[in-house]
Amino acid sequence: MIISFDDVLNENRDRVFNLLFRLTGDYHTSEDLFQETFLKVFRGLHSFNGDSRVSTWVYTIAFNVFRDHVRKRKWGLLPSGRAQNNNQDADIYKNFSPENDFLRKEERTLFQQILNELKTTLRVPTVLYYIDGFSIRDIMEVTGRTQTDIRVSLHRARKILKKKWEAFQ
Repeated sequence: MIISFDDVLNENRDRVFNLLFRLTGDYHTSEDLFQETFLKVFRGLHSFNGDSRVSTWVYTIAFNVFRDHVRKRKWGLLPSGRAQNNNQDADIYKNFSPENDFLRKEERTLFQQILNELKTTLRVPTVLYYIDGFSIRDIMEVTGRTQTDIRVSLHRARKILKKKWEAFQ
């Protein structure tokens, strides 16, 4: 199976960067981890055996790069307030008024801050499932966790997110 690095990069770049940004809450850290992820993809592309989808394989590498980063920094939680606005998704709201656009950006920033407060064990499956649309099976493959563990983490994360979101309303 011959796969072009350019194809892998073009098909996965936005999703991988968004994943890393949602996990770290920091634009510059996400850029560094993104570069490290695709360097590892480039170096390992010849060994991809096709047992899973390419996107799942790339996400697994990105997740492992993030996990290594957390271990190196000994971060269980990233500090809140470090999330930055992602200007790339501003196009989604281009038809709204400036006031609505401002409120949407504020809501996204607040949501990212609340998401950053979750423990990594809750944040990872939450981002993969609810934001990136991964199935439970794909999350199991990426993280190496059991189906029950992922479902429990998603349930706990939903409860925490709901409670914190309501506190800000």
